[in-house]
Amino acid sequence: MRSMKLGWFGVASLWFSLTVSDARVSEWRPLGDGQGNSLEARFEGKKGSDYLLRRKTDGKLFEVTPDLLSPADRASFDASARKLDEELKKLNRSAGHPVFTGTPFECRPAGEIAKALELRTESESKFSKSWRLYASRVEGYRLFGAMPYSVALYAGADGNVTSLSVVYANKGDFGSKAGVGEDHFKGGTDATAKTLAEAMKRDESTVAAALTESLGPGDTQRFGEGKSRRSIQRWDWNGHSLLLSHEEGEYVSLLIVPIDFAEAGGRTARVKGGDLRDRLRSCVIKETNGDVYLSEIPMVDQGPKGYCVPATFERAMRAMGVETDMYLLAMIGESGIGGGTSVEKLLENVRSIVYRKGRRTRDEKPKELRIREVKRYLDDGVPVMWTMKSVGEYNKAANDNTAKRRSVTDWAAYAEQIATDAEITAKLPAPDEAHHICMIVGYNEATNELAVSDSWGRSFERRWVPVSVANWASSGGLFMILP
Repeated sequence: MRSMKLGWFGVASLWFSLTVSDARVSEWRPLGDGQGNSLEARFEGKKGSDYLLRRKTDGKLFEVTPDLLSPADRASFDASARKLDEELKKLNRSAGHPVFTGTPFECRPAGEIAKALELRTESESKFSKSWRLYASRVEGYRLFGAMPYSVALYAGADGNVTSLSVVYANKGDFGSKAGVGEDHFKGGTDATAKTLAEAMKRDESTVAAALTESLGPGDTQRFGEGKSRRSIQRWDWNGHSLLLSHEEGEYVSLLIVPIDFAEAGGRTARVKGGDLRDRLRSCVIKETNGDVYLSEIPMVDQGPKGYCVPATFERAMRAMGVETDMYLLAMIGESGIGGGTSVEKLLENVRSIVYRKGRRTRDEKPKELRIREVKRYLDDGVPVMWTMKSVGEYNKAANDNTAKRRSVTDWAAYAEQIATDAEITAKLPAPDEAHHICMIVGYNEATNELAVSDSWGRSFERRWVPVSVANWASSGGLFMILP
């Protein structure tokens, strides 16, 4: 939500009220405009010299210049600002990072919070942006007293924060010894149900104690939609809701969102089908060399765990305007400790989620993977999830081809060369290991290549593979989420 400067005395149709204990620096205050109009508003910070006031009737946040307020109102809000400064210092000490300022998340550029938390850019498109850190790789990193495994920050098209997701002990990351990127399939996990449960209990207790010390006791409520609906502890402060979840055997997480999102129980707005189709088609890029590919697919880095299925589904769902999270999807898909998820199981369990947002699912298993099998979806801007075996020979072909493409001047000669190289790989015994799911996001009919995207970070957003090599590595399953 972006704060607004004008029209804050306008009449709203929705009633906004808090239903949980609310740690805040200011109470609702009646304000008048000097012309007989009045409303109730609450101070929630400053942006420069302007006051940030939330209107009670609809919960909207407005920037109000000091000259629009009476001396008494300015004095009251200045006192609230001083109290806010004291409280945010305490909360930042509890967090261990300078996360909070006197401005709510929804009015702040996400980049400044990413910097404060040492996050790295994960994904950037016209419609959204995300940052992520797998904190186990950073010595001594703590957030609210416990080590988070994943810290992910999300922003909308305007660059302002939509949510901060912190995941502590969880069945995917805890005990995982897997690598990242192409090394993902090495390792495994040394976690057990007992050690995971102990770690989750410890992390929940630590984070809850830190939040209670700063904000007082939280309240319990239900949050989320459909199969992702769960019980959470909630703390409200200065326009933020801090939501602590403990899903037994799954994960401990802290989600920080604007209050109005928490008030809605985590329900997100539905993107109209027509608007979505227009958006998808606008993301289809056609190059002069014959490359056709999708340019705005969100990246989700699965990290050092076997979460290729939930991470890839998160990417596909976000591309379709359905907000979700790979850790929630791993729970819905009944992923094992360390990872490993049935694509069919997850697809079955997300159907109700996507249906509520006006989307549908489709799965196909063609006898042979050919460009024509995916072209009809890609031309409409829809990514195709594909099951395959990500073995060394496949990845070598993908990496070599993608590197060669950077210096190609004669595309016909390039097509002949990769066809000859691909023939050697395609004659090898079919692989039966390194089971994986990724996305097909493009094609080139002239060179007979597919563009493939893995949930391994930005450097794997688009690699080019000859169709014959893709067929050799294919498990045959194609899965789509459609408008």
